[in-house]
Amino acid sequence: MTEPIESTQPVEPNQPETEETKTLTQSELDSLMDKHTAKVLEKQKADFEKQLADAIQQGKTEGEKLATMSAKEKAEEEAKQRLADLEAREKELNQRELTVNVSSLLKERELPTDLAESLVKLGNADEISTVVDSLQQAIQQGINDGVKGRLRQDPPKNDATKINGDIGKMEFNAMTAAERVAFSKSNPEQFKQITGE
Repeated sequence: MTEPIESTQPVEPNQPETEETKTLTQSELDSLMDKHTAKVLEKQKADFEKQLADAIQQGKTEGEKLATMSAKEKAEEEAKQRLADLEAREKELNQRELTVNVSSLLKERELPTDLAESLVKLGNADEISTVVDSLQQAIQQGINDGVKGRLRQDPPKNDATKINGDIGKMEFNAMTAAERVAFSKSNPEQFKQITGE
């Protein structure tokens, strides 16, 4: 049994706003769907065939190029390819050798060998040596500054470094009021000398 299917289609804007109802049977609906599917498939097939033709044309271009070459030209092309392969291998070997040399230089200078890969990217042994020298100097300077900072001590407060509590006018002026009071109680004679009282 085929059941009628109702479809509502909006009416064009120039007409009054009434909806037309069109009834389709299942077979009519199937037919419309088949037509739509066939159109979509046809478009996809055309796109695929175009892409395939382009790919084949590119392949033919390389193949035709090799086919039209003479024996001498083929030999030259093969020689160029071998030369390019040899240059690539030589470059790779040079990179490895440079990496090993840089690693040993870093180890010799007591620097982290993890930096070797980054330094090799500079490509030039002279530049790498200059950078390693600068790096070593910077690290050494940082270490020296850190050691100096740790060894540096602030002078103790409250006259702990003075023998017999003797201080000068400059030290007295640098004291806080509370320190001056404590100084006057512990060294009344010197306090009078400094203050002139």
